[in-house]
Order: sequence, then C-alpha cells, then structure tokens
Amino acid sequence: MIGRLQSAVGIAFTYLFVGTSWIVVTDYVVLGLIGDPQTTARLQTAKGWVFVVGSTCLVYALVRSNQRRHERTTDRLEHALQQTSVLHRLLRHNLRNNCNVIRGNAELLEANDEVPADVDPYLEEIKHQTDRLVELGSKTRCLRDAVLDGDEPVRRLDLTAAIDAVVDDVRDRYPSATIETDRPEVCSVRTTPKIERAFRELLDNAIEHSERADPAVRIAVRRTREGVDVVVADDGPGLPATERTVLEEGIESPMIHSEGLGLWIVRTIVVQAGGSVELVEESQGTTIVLSLPD
Repeated sequence: MIGRLQSAVGIAFTYLFVGTSWIVVTDYVVLGLIGDPQTTARLQTAKGWVFVVGSTCLVYALVRSNQRRHERTTDRLEHALQQTSVLHRLLRHNLRNNCNVIRGNAELLEANDEVPADVDPYLEEIKHQTDRLVELGSKTRCLRDAVLDGDEPVRRLDLTAAIDAVVDDVRDRYPSATIETDRPEVCSVRTTPKIERAFRELLDNAIEHSERADPAVRIAVRRTREGVDVVVADDGPGLPATERTVLEEGIESPMIHSEGLGLWIVRTIVVQAGGSVELVEESQGTTIVLSLPD
C-alpha cells in the first residue's frame, strides 16, 4: 500500500482515511462499552495519544518511502547523466577529428593536378558536409550546456549592447548579408547572458538558409507591457513545417526530424529565461518574435 501512495494527494487521503476511521470506530467502542464518564475521559485521552503516535509513524513511513524512491531516481539520473556526458565528449571529439581527416584528404585531392577537374564539385560537397558535422557537434554541446545550466539565475542586461555585439560578429562572418537593426539606445531587461547565443542562432539560420546571394535580415526591439519583444525577420524561403514544430512546441516526435539544432537552442534559452517564442505568419520570409519578461 505504501509503495502505491507516493504523491502528496495519496498521502493526504491515506491520513484522512486512517484518522477518520480511527475516530469513528474508537468513539463508538468507548461510548458503547464504557458508562463511567471519568473512565471515558481517560480512554479518550489515551486514544488521542495513540492516534497522535500512530499517525506520526504513518506519515513518517509514507514520507520516508517517497524520499527513498526519489533518492533512487536521483541516483539513476546522475548515473545516466555521467554516462551521457562521457559518450557526448567521445562522440564530439571523434566526430571533429574524423571530419578534419576527411576534409584534409579532400583538400589534398583538390591540390593534386592529376585529379580530374570534374571531381572538384564533389570534393567541395565533401568539405561542406564535414564542416556541417563539426558545427553540429558544437551545437549539441551548446544545447547540452543550455539544458544542464537551466537553473542559471537571470540578471539585468542591456539587450541593445548584446544585439550590437552579435550583429557585428555576424556581419564579419557574412559580409554579403545585409543586417538592419532597430533598437533603442539602451534596453535593460532581466534575462540570461546566453540570450546572445539565441540571437546569433537566429541570424545565422536566416542567412545560411536564404536562397539569395545577398540575404537581408532585420532585428528590432520593441517595449511591451510585459517586457520586451525582439523581432527577427528575413527575406528567405520560410521555415519548413518540421522547423516550425521545433520552434513552437519544442518537441520532436518519431515522425518529425529537425534539420538542425539552432532553433532548439533558441527555444531552450528563451524559455529558461522566462520568455516565449512565436512564429509570425508572413507571405514571404520568416518572422520570429522572442518575448522576454521585464
């Protein structure tokens, strides 16, 4: 019985049932069998103390059983987390090293004059895919850190400074892209420092998946009653249905497979900061709104 009553509601109803049964039964026995008022009073006092001691033991047994169950679950989770961390480091390390070897060999083939010129496009694709795998390993680490550091306290940050730093970095890496900003001189909000990574992921995603030679992205900051909205809009082809599900629901069923981890990282960081992510329907391009509490 104790093993099945692990919830707070179960413990409360068990205590209520046992206590009510004890009072009703013992009162009936005492009043029915004892006629002396003094003896009845002494028995009522005695059964009251028995009830206090018995209920204390019952509550202790229920709570202690629940505590042991949680301790076992915590131990299993910590053990699984340790194994996952080891496997993650091994996978990321081997993935990076193997990709570097593959890319190095592709570059050697490119430099070899004896290799036919029509092979070059295939070598370029090999290098591109190895770079994507290395980036995937980096993003899995970022997502893992974001999940494990979910209890990181928020603090007051200047979103304007954070956005400017991210935009400068993205412009250096994508000189052909146009990034417009619309933000106040100062915009203080309580959030996590990892919010910069969310901005960077959105800008990178908009530029990398654009079908234009010179993609354009706009990032704007708007004050609201609840806090601040950061709006990122691009002129790309729009998000596929699977990516929309990842961004809006944060889940991935066996039939839905996201192509990248960038949007997972964005949603994880924003939600942990107490905010929300909204995808705005547009006739062209993609508009994503990050709502952060003040």
